[in-house]
Parts: sequence; structure tokens; C-alpha cells
Amino acid sequence: MSNTQKRVALILAVGLIGASLMAQAPVPPPTGQQVERHGERIERRGERQERRGERNDRQGERKQRQGARMERKGAALQAQGKVAEGQALQQAGERREKVGEAQERKGERQERRGERKERRGSRVERRGERMQAQGK
Repeated sequence: MSNTQKRVALILAVGLIGASLMAQAPVPPPTGQQVERHGERIERRGERQERRGERNDRQGERKQRQGARMERKGAALQAQGKVAEGQALQQAGERREKVGEAQERKGERQERRGERKERRGSRVERRGERMQAQGK
């Protein structure tokens, strides 16, 4: 089979698939109850997202505290004359603090995202309630 024949066959197949999809019955619009349930699901997702954000905040703070402790230990080792060990520990502490800061920022982003989802869920829920009140 030549390339031209393959292309023609592919175009014909795509056309037939498109025609069969268009011939299917249209999807009915959602009811008010369905829209309301969808809004509730969105809100729950938002709440989960916020909890994840809070957890990331806590972990970030914990890592920053660990980093600060590591830096203090490194400075103490350097004061004792163990310069190489102290510098290594200080550098590790600085890295840990940076990771903690990044994790806190991630947590804040997740919390904001969760709040937006909750607001969106509330709007969708209200829309569902209005649809139900109208008898849809």
C-alpha cells in the first residue's frame, strides 16, 4: 500500500468516526442536583488542598529549624578546630533551610489554590440550587 493510499484510508476512517460521533444523541444538560454535587466535590478538593498546604508549611518550618541547628553545630565544630566538618555541616544546614523555605512557599501556593477551589465550589453549588429552584 502506498503512502497516498494510506493517507486516503486514514482520512476516510477519520471522517466515518466523526460522522458516527455526530449521529449520537446529544448529551442532556446537567440537573440542578448534579451541579450541586459537583460543587460539593470541588469544595472537598479545595479543603484537601488546603490541608496539604498546611502540612507543607509545617514541614518547611521543621526543616528550617533543623537547618539552623545544623549551622550552629557546624559553627561549634569550627570553634573546636574541626574546620572541615564544621563547614560541611554548616553548608548542609544552609541547604536544609533553603529546602524548608521552598516547601513553605509551596504550602502557601497550595493553600491559596485550595481557597480558590472552595470558592469555586460554593459558586457551583449556588448555581445548582438556583437550577433546582427553577425546576431544572
